[in-house]
Amino acid sequence: MVIYAEQYFEEMQKAIKNIDQDTVDKVIDIWKVFQNTHINFRLSDNRIFIIGNGGSHAIAEHISTDLNKRCKVKAYTLSNNSLQTALTNDYSQEDALVEWLKINSFNKTDYIVAISSSGKSKNILNAINYANDFDARTLSIFGMDGAPPFSPGTSQHDYIHIDSHNYGVVELTSEIILHGIVEELVVE
Repeated sequence: MVIYAEQYFEEMQKAIKNIDQDTVDKVIDIWKVFQNTHINFRLSDNRIFIIGNGGSHAIAEHISTDLNKRCKVKAYTLSNNSLQTALTNDYSQEDALVEWLKINSFNKTDYIVAISSSGKSKNILNAINYANDFDARTLSIFGMDGAPPFSPGTSQHDYIHIDSHNYGVVELTSEIILHGIVEELVVE
C-alpha cells in the first residue's frame, strides 16, 4: 500500500494529538525524583534502562544520551555491539536484554522504558516481565496491535499506545513523547 506524504502527515498529527498526557505527566513526576536523586546523591541506584529494536533502539540511544547529558539522569541502553552479539549468541535474541539487565544488577529502584512499534517483540516483553519480577516501574510505548503488557490499573506499569500501523508514525511519535519528557527535565 502506498501512503502519500499528505496522508502520512495527517496520521502523524492524529497520533500526536492522541498522546496520553496523563501517563506522560505521571512519568515526568517519577523521573523528576530520579533526577533530583542523581543531582544530590551521585551514587543512588535509580537508573533508567531504555530498550528497543531497530529504529526504536536508535530512539533509545538518543533519549538515553539526552537524559544523561541534558537532564543529569542515569540512563542506559544496550549499545555495545560486541556485548549485544555475545548475549544473543550465548542466550538467544529473546533473552539477551534480560541477561543485560542481570549484568547491570537491575533492581526494584530502576525503571525500564520499552519502545516497540509492534508491541510484540519477545525480547522486549521478556525484559519488562523481568522488571515486573522485581516490582520495578516500567513504561511501554507500543504501536500497531500492541497491547498493555500488564493488567490495566497496575500502578508500577504505565502504557502508551500509538494508534497507527505505520512504523514511521509509531517511531516518531514515540520519540516525540520521550523528547517531551526530556524537555521537562532539562537542567540548565
